Amino acid sequence: MTNISILGQGDFIHLATRITAMLGSKMNVNIQVFESHPEDSDDLIHTLLPRVERTGTDIIITGRFTKGLLESKTHIPVIHLHLTPSDILSAVKKSIPYSTRIAIAMFDIADLRYDYSALQDLLNIELEYITYHTPEELRVKIKDFSKTKGAVIGTGFAVTFAKQHGLQGTLIYTEKSILESIERAIEIIHFKREEEKNNQEFKAIINSVRDGIIATNGHDKITIVNDSARELLHLSPESLLGKELSQAVSHDSFQELANHDHFQDKIISFAHSRLNTNKTVIYQQGRKIGNVLTFQDITDIQKIEQKYRLENEAKGQVAKATFEDIICENAEMKRTIERAKKFSLTDSTVLIIGETGTGKELLAQSIHNHSKRKSHPFVAINCAALPETLLESQLFGYEDGAFTGASKNGKKGLFEVAHNGTVFLDEINSISLHFQARLLRVLQEKEVVRVGGNKVIPIDIRVLAAANEDLIHLVKNQTFRADLYYRLNVLKVKVPPLRNRLEDIPLLTKQFLKNQSKELYRQIEPFAGNLYHELKKYHYPGNIRELHNILERFSILMDPDERHTPESIKQIVVECMDDRSTEWPGDEEKIEIGIKESYRESMLEAERVIIKKYLESYHGDKSTLASKLGMGRTTFYRKLKELDITL
Repeated sequence: MTNISILGQGDFIHLATRITAMLGSKMNVNIQVFESHPEDSDDLIHTLLPRVERTGTDIIITGRFTKGLLESKTHIPVIHLHLTPSDILSAVKKSIPYSTRIAIAMFDIADLRYDYSALQDLLNIELEYITYHTPEELRVKIKDFSKTKGAVIGTGFAVTFAKQHGLQGTLIYTEKSILESIERAIEIIHFKREEEKNNQEFKAIINSVRDGIIATNGHDKITIVNDSARELLHLSPESLLGKELSQAVSHDSFQELANHDHFQDKIISFAHSRLNTNKTVIYQQGRKIGNVLTFQDITDIQKIEQKYRLENEAKGQVAKATFEDIICENAEMKRTIERAKKFSLTDSTVLIIGETGTGKELLAQSIHNHSKRKSHPFVAINCAALPETLLESQLFGYEDGAFTGASKNGKKGLFEVAHNGTVFLDEINSISLHFQARLLRVLQEKEVVRVGGNKVIPIDIRVLAAANEDLIHLVKNQTFRADLYYRLNVLKVKVPPLRNRLEDIPLLTKQFLKNQSKELYRQIEPFAGNLYHELKKYHYPGNIRELHNILERFSILMDPDERHTPESIKQIVVECMDDRSTEWPGDEEKIEIGIKESYRESMLEAERVIIKKYLESYHGDKSTLASKLGMGRTTFYRKLKELDITL
């Protein structure tokens, strides 16, 4: 509901009270009438105005003189009573029976809007105009006019003064003028509320954005400043509206902002921060009327970019495994995991060495998920799985037209996609010397250049690399760059082969079979010891991957409807490993043998090292090894004695 206060005096109060009593309910407006005494300005401002303000009024309607006294003293809009020509004519008509000499008393004669002198000849009357600046001046002028025995037309206190001097006083306002004033007040309040609503919406919008926003007029005076701008620029909490921009920022910063009419993505140093800044000129009919400045925290831009990469470009590039997913009882493997956990807390490059199938990627994912980069992409690339040209475009990305069939818009490489995250380069020992040189630059400079491009793109990545053989041998053979090797070999983790972790076979077997079929595991659980015993006899050149293959084959061959015995379990397991039973251990292994002073000593040393290696592979099982070597047990034991090998 709209609240309106009407201020006046004398006869005007009676007229306004009568009209508002009729209108209040019909117009859904609450109107209150207050009697004012403009001649006592102190009482008006210090007593009456506070009373009016306490009512919660939206607008004040009063005469022009009182309006002049109030509008600078209150935040409430004040409008003067609307005066129409019919009001003047009606008042003149009412005054003629009392006197043909009529004075129109107005604070501002311009309110009459028209020249009424023609009425003098038409109505055979004399018109006189009385203007004033203060109530006392009006009182004096009406006193002088009273000598003519004329009639006075005017506002409430003009009528009051006329009556005090024995003159007929006629109120210049009519029911129509009051109604029109009320309608105009309601319209003003409506637009004011709409404006306030729009202002609040606008304020909410500009304060809801992270970007700092400052708008200035054509004289660089601030017209708009949002909360983000105050925070980013560390501006004072006091109001900056109307102040010059140079008062809000340092001299150097202001010069940077003022040097150009328009710029985008300019990094400017302010007192407490460096911000990405944009400036746009506001034009009206071709004339510059102001500027809009926006400020962005560079850290926020990086976060938004990273979020976009995670949600779009790096979608699916996540590490799923953690250290808790690695199953082991083996002491060496436990030490490997503890070392990897320590390494994960750094940002240094880690080189993971292990045979095929030992779980190098599982370890790499665990390192990533244990690091500070865990919420960012984990990008794994098998360097041996792609031709070198394709590997290069995948890792470094490419520009439009870089090669036949290239995407029209180019493509980001996996190094860019992995920004702030981890890149896992598996089988890095398989890449060529040429490609090694490009990779070395990425590791050293932390930047990439796309294929077919020349723009240097900075990246922040951690590199984990894996190889299925020790790279130092490749360095010695000059098939792997020494500088790249030393760049990768900052921290090294060696993953032991499964043949050195035989105590882990029961745990790995149990987990795999349960995942395959819990019902199958329940059937063979009584014979699990027999199953583990047979599995431990195998050498596993393919390590855990091969164990899984054997167990998958075993689970397929197991007939759930058949009654099983330890012998049948053994028979199926042996059958699953039969096609690999003739494979020699260590096919992929390399050993180093020192050259002795004589050829014979060198050969004996070679034989000693080889047999020791075999004994390690067979976990000291001399009988089985003797059989594999085609020796009798006695001959084999004699050979151990000759070579001074004791286990």
